[in-house]
Amino acid sequence: MNNLDKKSSTDEADKSTRSTTNSSSSNNPSHTAPSSLKTTSLLPESRTSSTVHDLIGACINLQVNTIVIKTHEYQISNFAYMHDLVKNTRLVNAQINPLTICVTGGNELVSDFLNTFKILNTSSIDQPDNFDADTLVSAARVSASYKYPALRAFCIERLEGLRPSSMERLRIGRALDLKSWEERACQELVKREEIITKEEALQLKIDAYWQITSERETRIRQKLRNMASNSDKLKTSGNSCNKS
Repeated sequence: MNNLDKKSSTDEADKSTRSTTNSSSSNNPSHTAPSSLKTTSLLPESRTSSTVHDLIGACINLQVNTIVIKTHEYQISNFAYMHDLVKNTRLVNAQINPLTICVTGGNELVSDFLNTFKILNTSSIDQPDNFDADTLVSAARVSASYKYPALRAFCIERLEGLRPSSMERLRIGRALDLKSWEERACQELVKREEIITKEEALQLKIDAYWQITSERETRIRQKLRNMASNSDKLKTSGNSCNKS
């Protein structure tokens, strides 16, 4: 048998195998999941994921990328997006307990969720809410993405209470898409007496740096003109006194 005949025989065998497999799958509905759902229960990767947060009596496995956070439903029910995920998943897997829902995103998503749970797990009675800026920024991002407006407002209020420096305010404004914070930071830098350092310029990036330096130059020129004008007025006043 030549090579072409061998290939033809192999192709026929492959077709037969695929036909048998497809027939078996269509007769077994448990292998079919609704494509519209963004989450499934008992995902294969969840069995190999690391559990980084485990609460006693947890009824929800929240899988964030490859990390599983075991939590209570009430802790995530205020996030409208995740509330809907739980509801939709129960329609498909009503008997599964604990229920697994999955959210995916960039590399920062895991740390954002872990920081968010630092806030969700804190009782205002036993612990002060002295969260650092990174924790609050993470929780504000998660609450914006997964629809928990009250938590986002809380985080922004606490961030304002930290009285961030101009550069920190700019960083937070960019991270949370707060244009008012970015504008305020730029105005603070325009009015600041100290020069813009190289490190700050690199963080600002070219557009913001150009805007700030241009406005600073305008302010300096106006200040010099005012000083010159005041000096001329003093001279004129002095000459008038001498004549009299």
